[in-house]
Amino acid sequence: MFKDKTAKPNTGLNLKLSLLNPWVSPGVKSMKHYVLYRSMNMTFATLGTSISPVEVTNISQYGFWLLLGDEELFLPFSEFPWFRNAAVGNILHVERPSSNHLYWPELDIDLAVESIRHPEQFPLISQVNT
Repeated sequence: MFKDKTAKPNTGLNLKLSLLNPWVSPGVKSMKHYVLYRSMNMTFATLGTSISPVEVTNISQYGFWLLLGDEELFLPFSEFPWFRNAAVGNILHVERPSSNHLYWPELDIDLAVESIRHPEQFPLISQVNT
């Protein structure tokens, strides 16, 4: 009634050992092959553009300073009135999605870096009560 099943032959591969040691896996025969495989992967990897971080370095009653890489820019509240009554923590939380774009998520404010460098070229100012 019960058939005697024979066990499958052991491949000699210990699963726990193969997870800890990259050289002991079915797809990698030796360190030489692994290095070749790794270098091929890195060859085809897409390199992203480096965007320098943004940091608020000082806040005063007149405005605040932003450090963009090696450039420091001042945002006066007279030119950027929507920051005047914002909480300090909200001003400090600034992101730089691209080299010419700044975003304050809690305030939902997007600014082009050029509008800070040359505000006279961007005459539209928010209608915030000042």
